[in-house]
Amino acid sequence: MSLLAPNSLSDYQVEGTALVAWGDGHFSTEPVLAPGAGDKNIVVNITCSGVSLGTEFGVLRGKIDWGSFPMVTGYMATGTVVAVGSTVVGFAPGDRVYVRHAEDLVLASSGQRLNCCDGLHCSIASLDPTGDHGAAVVPTGVPDEEGSLFVVLSVGLYGVDLAGVTAGSTVVVIGLGAVGLSVVAAAAARGARVVGVDLREHCCEVARAYGAWQTVVVGSEGPAGPVHQLLDGDGADYVFEATGLPELVDIGIGLTRPFGTFVWQGHYGSGRASFEFLAAHQRRLRMVFPCDDGFADYRAAVMRGIDRGALAPAALITDHLSASEAPSFFERVCQQGTGTSISAVIRWR
Repeated sequence: MSLLAPNSLSDYQVEGTALVAWGDGHFSTEPVLAPGAGDKNIVVNITCSGVSLGTEFGVLRGKIDWGSFPMVTGYMATGTVVAVGSTVVGFAPGDRVYVRHAEDLVLASSGQRLNCCDGLHCSIASLDPTGDHGAAVVPTGVPDEEGSLFVVLSVGLYGVDLAGVTAGSTVVVIGLGAVGLSVVAAAAARGARVVGVDLREHCCEVARAYGAWQTVVVGSEGPAGPVHQLLDGDGADYVFEATGLPELVDIGIGLTRPFGTFVWQGHYGSGRASFEFLAAHQRRLRMVFPCDDGFADYRAAVMRGIDRGALAPAALITDHLSASEAPSFFERVCQQGTGTSISAVIRWR
């Protein structure tokens, strides 16, 4: 257990409440302290934090290693600036912002340091607003809840951009969670014919609302036959595997046409991920590995899209949570899986 020295606690001036993961499958909301603005930070009162049901729960279940427990996850939030460091430019108290991480939190009761895996499931955040994982001002027309999902929207847009999806091309998206649906929206906006694939009909409904040409609800026969039938037996120009499940990679490769592009859009964990070499080799596939969300330009692009009505992230929010409801929601997803949930938002104020 790492405890701050008593004299160091004087640097932690800001009180708040955080959702703490304890590593044994149990979650609780706890009083915490964060540093003040100092020279280079801003302090933000968080209004809403978006929940990633993919990468975030990969960390919480041990599939992805982001360090030790207890930890505070969450890497996308909206809120209001309440303090600005002496050297900070471009931000002022009262600005509504979207933020990508919080730098440091300790338990108020003991001074124990918390592992901030970006640390934004919290009512406060102290952070340097510059750099790849900083902050920016929210456009006027973007609601706090919708804006708090900016990272998953940016991830999808970045994947589509990195893959080079073109108008008139065929795109298959396997897995219609928040990231997969963001891929659908971005690819459809480029004029591609998009086929969305998922186990859940309501996710397919959202995909169609986001511009999918066709959707396939996967049954016992799997997606290969129905998707090939839709594409008249040909494979797709681009296949995005957006579940992060290694067992679906070979299925996705099999749906990609010769000289097509296979995109590892999911997060496959900290270990090795393998695939059938000859299936990809004989098709002469190009493979693309998106990572992170494309940084500031992509976040700004999705915020402009929400502001102008071109993106509708409200359809992704299946669970609207208060801070007191968050622990039981997180425990349920860790124990039982996502179920009907696509994404969730925690409201802190």
